[in-house]
Amino acid sequence: MVTNDGTTHIDSPMGGRDGYTSMEMDGEEIDPDDIKKAFFVPKLCNQCDNPACVQVCPVGATYQTNDGVVLVDRDWCIGCGYCIMACPYGVRFFHPVHKVADKCNFCYHRITKGMEPACVECCSFGARRIANLKDPDDPVTKIITTERVAVLKDEYGTKPHVFYLGLDANVR
Repeated sequence: MVTNDGTTHIDSPMGGRDGYTSMEMDGEEIDPDDIKKAFFVPKLCNQCDNPACVQVCPVGATYQTNDGVVLVDRDWCIGCGYCIMACPYGVRFFHPVHKVADKCNFCYHRITKGMEPACVECCSFGARRIANLKDPDDPVTKIITTERVAVLKDEYGTKPHVFYLGLDANVR
């Protein structure tokens, strides 16, 4: 969020899992009247064309499928955490039950059957969409190619495939 004095406050309590239950950010109470602009950007895997997490995995447990989706093979993962550190989007985590690195997989088990990822299907505002970027007639692909869209942290060269309409420069 950006306050009236121009200060940017960034917080993600519990990864945003429980929402924002107080006006405290980074240990500081924010007066609601002092908020100029607020943003919520979900933390999901950006399914990069050039994924840093794949490059650093010493055993090949993080890999990219032929259709471009980045996945984790839990049987191969040794839990070293290199991929967690390499991800510029901060979306990878150590799974407490399986004791391996994990992340969003775009519901690969669903999209390979022609279904939408669960987050797209249940988004009550229709804000999340998925596209076949190789299909120029796909409605979402048309938006990406004709409208002003942005990606997060473009400067890292990972070529992310999560696009945002109207993404403010304070967020990028």
